[in-house]
Amino acid sequence: MTELNLYVHIPFCLSKCAYCALYSVAPPPRDAADFPALAAREYSLRAAPAAAATVYFGGGTPGVLGPAGIEALAAALASAGADLSHAPEWTVELNPSPEVTTDALLAALRRMGATRLSFGFQSFDDGVLRALGRRHTTADAKDAVARARRAGFNDVGFDLIAGLPGVDAPGWDRALAAAVALAPTHISVYGLIVEPGTPLARDVAAGRIRLPGDDAQMDALARTEERLAAEGFRRYEISNYALPGHECRHNLACWRGDDYLGIGPAAASRLGRFRRTNARDYAGWRAALADHRLPPAENDEERTAGDDAEERFLFGLRLAEGVAPEDFARRHPAAAPLLDGWLRGLARLAAGGFAEKTPAGRWTLTRRGREVADAALEELVS
Repeated sequence: MTELNLYVHIPFCLSKCAYCALYSVAPPPRDAADFPALAAREYSLRAAPAAAATVYFGGGTPGVLGPAGIEALAAALASAGADLSHAPEWTVELNPSPEVTTDALLAALRRMGATRLSFGFQSFDDGVLRALGRRHTTADAKDAVARARRAGFNDVGFDLIAGLPGVDAPGWDRALAAAVALAPTHISVYGLIVEPGTPLARDVAAGRIRLPGDDAQMDALARTEERLAAEGFRRYEISNYALPGHECRHNLACWRGDDYLGIGPAAASRLGRFRRTNARDYAGWRAALADHRLPPAENDEERTAGDDAEERFLFGLRLAEGVAPEDFARRHPAAAPLLDGWLRGLARLAAGGFAEKTPAGRWTLTRRGREVADAALEELVS
């Protein structure tokens, strides 16, 4: 049986956060109870039976399905041919709100085989959490970690956002200290992006909210690397830190160029040179699958071999392990015409202090390069 990295987007939230542009439906519709069966139907329409190398339930708020619903989702996928039983890593994203992350839900996740939890904390300041529209408090976050450990989860991580309104340098340092004190195995730290169309974007445009400047956000991200490195965390990808051996295998697989199948509205897939992103439309997704048809897609294309190789090469440079261009070109023959251009671009980045070549011949971004990764990688695009 072949192996597959499986992502399931569970698009339901109890309410929308002010900054969030990810696709979700809030509050969950009455027909959300059909989601497990329909997700399994999408799997059966799109993939042959396969063993799951990694599983990732994201959202949205997966816990909104409740204990019975999330176990039903796992069981339905298994019945459709997705062998989840021996996945070495099975991640579930959770909101630490006690109305969602209950002891019953945690017990259900253990029963179905989940191995790793990723909590959306974002901040450890209750005033900031309220302003963002989060449904949890700092006390809830700490309690969620304690209850997850009592339920038997040792691999627990969470997300933080740098550059939030009302968080100055001392406040960010306090957030890092609070994060470290919870003894996570993984921390993801993202710089705030004001997404068009969100309530936060409207408040910023109207002058109701003032954000820290870009320099303040960059300083917070730099101090994050220093503090977490001192605590034994390794920045293995631009936004992700982990204790040794606790890197997210699912995300590593995606950045290393392995195939992944995305199920659910707005979910993305990469299967060989084929790319597909389901439409951000739960009603359309549901209607198509109820009629035993593939759901609508925002894009569904086959990339050229050269474009596919370029994408995989750039993704690899996001990782601390980097990429050896010559070895990459040998494994991906379509990259051969691009190799000289990549090497010239990497040399320019190295001259500016944005990239460096390791003694093993692998190219990586420097700390400075990671701070401006998108612009640095643009230098390499043909």
